[in-house]
Amino acid sequence: MTVLGIERSGPVPVFGQRLAGETYVVRPSAYAIIENEKGEVATVLTPLGPFLPGGGIETGETPEEAVVREAREECGLLVRADGEIARAIQFSYSKTERCYFEKRIVFLHAILEGTTAALEEDHELVWLPPETAAERMWHESHAWVLGERRGN
Repeated sequence: MTVLGIERSGPVPVFGQRLAGETYVVRPSAYAIIENEKGEVATVLTPLGPFLPGGGIETGETPEEAVVREAREECGLLVRADGEIARAIQFSYSKTERCYFEKRIVFLHAILEGTTAALEEDHELVWLPPETAAERMWHESHAWVLGERRGN
């Protein structure tokens, strides 16, 4: 399957650094690539920076259910998950949670089906061309899935 020019194949890439001596919490995560009618990609602007819509997968939840929930909560988008694009691992530190994470990410394509009110007040939906979104992403894995896998 090819979505946004992204092929599903090859080893799982790793982004960020695992620091020696630190304990990492493994966090299964799912993020959506959502396009509008102009070919722009949905991004979520937070106080930390821009991300793809998504986040941690809750207990008992599938990656598909997680991106549907997160897209609605973060930016008020009603979506339908439409297949896995890629997987990656992102090492990161959360200042708010005071914790190191090993995010095991599933990136999914999602179809925009409507809009509603977002639930997270400090999140703003911003539509960007894929190349611009890739340049601005906070996490390297998000930039990779949007840019580097497209050959940029």
